[in-house]
Amino acid sequence: MSEKSMDKKNRWRSETIAFRISPEENQELELRVKLSGFRTRQEYIIQSVLYQKIVAQGNPLMLVQFRKQLLHIEQDLVRLEKISDMNPELMTPIRTMLEILEGFQMNSK
Repeated sequence: MSEKSMDKKNRWRSETIAFRISPEENQELELRVKLSGFRTRQEYIIQSVLYQKIVAQGNPLMLVQFRKQLLHIEQDLVRLEKISDMNPELMTPIRTMLEILEGFQMNSK
């Protein structure tokens, strides 16, 4: 079992994500990790998954998820008495939704 660790924002990394890849994909992943200078595969994968550009597929499910996230954001904003009380993590879903919407706007031109 690996040792518990914290991320850059002092949050415990306690969730496990697992997936299967072919031996060839594993070799390519290992090469990419080494060439990019990351110390671990974990750091490379987290960086890739969270910060690489993706193309969203617009569909009804996506609209439902947007609506749910916006309701959560609204609830968080309503409870604030002053801007300094805002948790910086509130900006993450806002930034993500803006990136997706900007991508749709660019694709429509």
